[in-house]
This record gives sequence, C-alpha cells and structure tokens, in this order.
Amino acid sequence: MSKPAFSDLFVASGRRNRKSYVLFSLAWLMLYIVAMTVLGVVAFGSAGLAEVLIWVAAIVLAIPGCFVGAQRCRDFGWTGWAIFITLIPVVGIIFYIALFFIPGDVGDNRYGPDPLAPAAAAPAPAALGQA
Repeated sequence: MSKPAFSDLFVASGRRNRKSYVLFSLAWLMLYIVAMTVLGVVAFGSAGLAEVLIWVAAIVLAIPGCFVGAQRCRDFGWTGWAIFITLIPVVGIIFYIALFFIPGDVGDNRYGPDPLAPAAAAPAPAALGQA
C-alpha cells in the first residue's frame, strides 16, 4: 500500500514511494501557484512588500518539500541530502523529474522498510480450548 501523500511532511527519516511523491508534488505545485498568485494580487503596487512576502512564502513551502524529497531519495538508497541536487540550475530540474521515475529498492534498505510492502499481518488468535 502506498504511503499517504501528506503523511510525515516534517519527518527526516523513512522512505516515500513514487506515487506518494508525485501526488505530494502535484498538490505542492498547485498550492505554490495559488499562494504566489494571491500574494502577487495582494501586494500589487508595493514592490518591496511583494518581494518579501513571496520569498517568505517560498521558504515556508520549500521546507516540507525538502523533507519529502529526502524521503524519496532514501527510497532508492541515496542519502536524504541528495535532495539538494535540485538547487543546481538545469541539473536540479532534471533530478527533480527523475525522482518521479526512479524505482525504489524492493524490500528493506538501510533507511527503513519498503513503503510498498504489505503490512505485517497480525498473528492469528490461538484456538480456544488449547493449552
């Protein structure tokens, strides 16, 4: 089962599969577009205020994106710090898009259990009357 897109947004450990990452990225992009549009309209006419508000909003929205991206990198065995490759011009965009397509490690890796592994089944209750 896939990890919910909005779970563990501020957790620096664990893994995130492709589906969860794509859903989070699409929702994040929509939120970013709406926030920047609203801030642009609200601050229209006062360039200094608009720039400050847009930078603050961009930083606030980038924080969960870094955590989720780090979880995605861990899913295929890389360190979470690799998400900072996205800050490199041109290469960063290619890496960000590649995160949508790179398959995760099957089974556990050093960063945690496989997010697509079926949940461990609960043990069957003992039969009544047996000692």
